[in-house]
Amino acid sequence: MLELEEALQRILAVIPAPRREHVLLNDAHERVLAGPAVATLDLPGFDNSAMDGYAVRAVDVEAAKPDSPVRLRLRGKVAAGETFSGEISRDECVRLFTGSPLPRGADAVVMQEDTRASGELIAVLDAVKPWENVRWRAKT
Repeated sequence: MLELEEALQRILAVIPAPRREHVLLNDAHERVLAGPAVATLDLPGFDNSAMDGYAVRAVDVEAAKPDSPVRLRLRGKVAAGETFSGEISRDECVRLFTGSPLPRGADAVVMQEDTRASGELIAVLDAVKPWENVRWRAKT
């Protein structure tokens, strides 16, 4: 009887070495990739909101609780595909939607469910940590 190692050596000795070939993606089904897959561009190309909510500075809302909300001044709104030209300063926020670019100065997103809006004031009912609810820019 053959030992496992010897049987494996015999099998591998008669199998031809793999060779590389270029095929169209549609023809690649059940094939093995011969090299690393490398992105040619950053995707996403910017830090963005992972959900609908408000871009904030985490330090500004660290004390936020439902019974003692932190109030922030609303500076604007950014839909996906748009950008905010300003920068968030102390006690300010910007309304974001899923995929919206994170404005300069912001380092977290508060979920809309954890807020109450009243005109230009947004009551934040729960604290967030830095980079919470943020999808970071890819880096190639």
